[in-house]
Amino acid sequence: MNTEIITITLGAVLPLYPLLFAIHQKIGRYDEIVEEFKALRAEHEEFTGAQHAR
Repeated sequence: MNTEIITITLGAVLPLYPLLFAIHQKIGRYDEIVEEFKALRAEHEEFTGAQHAR
């Protein structure tokens, strides 16, 4: 009985791993884009602050 439950669970979960891995990679790329956007926004705020200070 215990072996059957493990087999059913693995049979249901293992096919999802490629999908979960792809989602994980996309989230990682999204995080990199967000970090770059934050840096660009901070740089923009520095330049606009310098322009408004004149």
